[in-house]
Amino acid sequence: MLQNQVDEMRALLDSRLRARGRTLDAQIRKAGRRLPRRIRRDARSVADALTLIENPKLARMVDQSQISKSAARVIAYLKTIDPRDRFKGRLLNMLGAVSAVLIITFIAVIYVMVQRGLV
Repeated sequence: MLQNQVDEMRALLDSRLRARGRTLDAQIRKAGRRLPRRIRRDARSVADALTLIENPKLARMVDQSQISKSAARVIAYLKTIDPRDRFKGRLLNMLGAVSAVLIITFIAVIYVMVQRGLV
């Protein structure tokens, strides 16, 4: 069951955040600050549990119910992310920055023209 959740987390990280990597840990590192702190902490705990589960003696240290809840929280958060909305946000931020530069440039040109007596 945990492996199914991990596979779903990896697919969602790839499709929603474009965080690609060979392992879940690599994808979490690439997602970085695009994930909220508590979600990133939950994802790290799942990735750490995966490494512990590979060893039979260390697998007993893993609390399956807690890891399953953490994975469910990460999956629920990732499902709420809309890639198109993120793209629109980046586009609007870029357009806002360009328009601010153009407005400041226009004001500077008008100021220079007034100072020289051209207007």
